[in-house]
Amino acid sequence: PCTIELLDEHGRPLDSARCKIIIDPHLDETLLSDYIIDELGITVISFRRGLWRHRSDPPDSVRHSA
Repeated sequence: PCTIELLDEHGRPLDSARCKIIIDPHLDETLLSDYIIDELGITVISFRRGLWRHRSDPPDSVRHSA
């Protein structure tokens, strides 16, 4: 196991979680399980547009995926 960190747009940690990393040489995109999304405090606003907020953000805050 290792520790994964969720960083804000300035590189500051928002949250962290312990997890196992599995590397698939056929994938070129990071995939997160429902469990890790929840552990990191991510609230998805739009999967397609990559919009989300962290559990500590105000309700009107919107972040964009990198």
